[in-house]
Amino acid sequence: MRLAAAELRARAREAAEQYRACFLCAHRCGVDRTRGPAGRCHEGASVHLAGAGVHFGEEPPLVGARGSGLVLIAGCNLACSACETAAFSLLRRGAPECSEAQLAAVFLDLQRRGAANLNLVTPTHVSPALLAGLARAAEHGFSLPVVWNCGGYESVEALRLLDGVVDIYLPDAKYGDDAAGFRFSGCGGYTAALAGSLREMHRQTGALQVGPDGLATRGVLVRHLVLPEGAAAPDAVMRLVAAVSSEMWVNVLSQYRPVHEALRFPVLARTVESVEVEAALDAAHRAGLRNVLLDGRPVRVVPAATRRQPPAEPC
Repeated sequence: MRLAAAELRARAREAAEQYRACFLCAHRCGVDRTRGPAGRCHEGASVHLAGAGVHFGEEPPLVGARGSGLVLIAGCNLACSACETAAFSLLRRGAPECSEAQLAAVFLDLQRRGAANLNLVTPTHVSPALLAGLARAAEHGFSLPVVWNCGGYESVEALRLLDGVVDIYLPDAKYGDDAAGFRFSGCGGYTAALAGSLREMHRQTGALQVGPDGLATRGVLVRHLVLPEGAAAPDAVMRLVAAVSSEMWVNVLSQYRPVHEALRFPVLARTVESVEVEAALDAAHRAGLRNVLLDGRPVRVVPAATRRQPPAEPC
C-alpha cells in the first residue's frame, strides 16, 4: 500500500461517490445504493464481515511462514452456481455489519498478529467502505501489503481507484466463454470484463514479484478453477491471460466440488478428473504462459504430445 493516510482518505471519499450510481463492477447497474440494498449484488453502502483470521491455505507466495490475513466479506457481485462460500457470499448468513472503525480494528489486529498481508476476499461490491476502513487503519499505523481477492468481473473505473492501494491482485479467471459465465454465474460479457480487469491490474502492479523470504510483494496472480468437461473453456482462458502478459502467474485449481446449486446443471454434477486438469495445464503451455502453478505449487508444463506414455500391457 503505497498511499499515505491522507491520500487514502481522499481516495475513499472519491470512491464513496460510486455508491450513488454504482459502476463498481462489470454489471454497471448504475443504481443508488445510498438508499439501501439495490443492483445485482443487492447491497447498500455498508459492509458485512463473515470472519477474519490468519490463514495458511492460500498460495505459498501469499502465506510464507506468517500466514495471510484473510478477511471474509459477505455478499458478492456474482451468483456462481457452485459457490463454496454461498452461506455468506450469496445468502449473507452470520455476517454482522461493520463500521469504518471496526474494519480498521480488524485490519490492525491482523497486522499485530503477524500476518504477511491483508487479504480482502470478495471486495469489489463494497470497495468504497473498505477504502474508508483502510484509511482509518493507516491513520493508526497500518502498513501491510493489500491483496485484492476478487472474481475478475470488475469495472476498470473502480480498479483505477485502487491504484496505489492494492499491492497484489488475486483475481479469478472463471470462464473463457461468455455463455458459460452467464449460465453458471449470472454475468454477461464476462470475458471482456476479465480482459479489461487483467490489463488494468497488470498496468498497476506488473508481474508477480516475490521477495527473498518467498512472499509476494507486488503483482498479479490469477486463479482458474477447472470445471468438468472443460465447461469453463480453459483454452480460451489461458489465451486471454497470456494476451495480457506471458509472465502472468496462473494457479490452476483442481478442487472443484458440486456444491450450492451446481446439481441444477448435469455438467457440473461431479468433481473433475485428472485428464481435465491436465487439459488446463496443456492450455497454459500452448498459450505461452511461463509461471504456472497447480493447486499452489509450481509445475513444469509439458505438452501432452511429448509426455512419456506408460508402456503397453503385454497381451
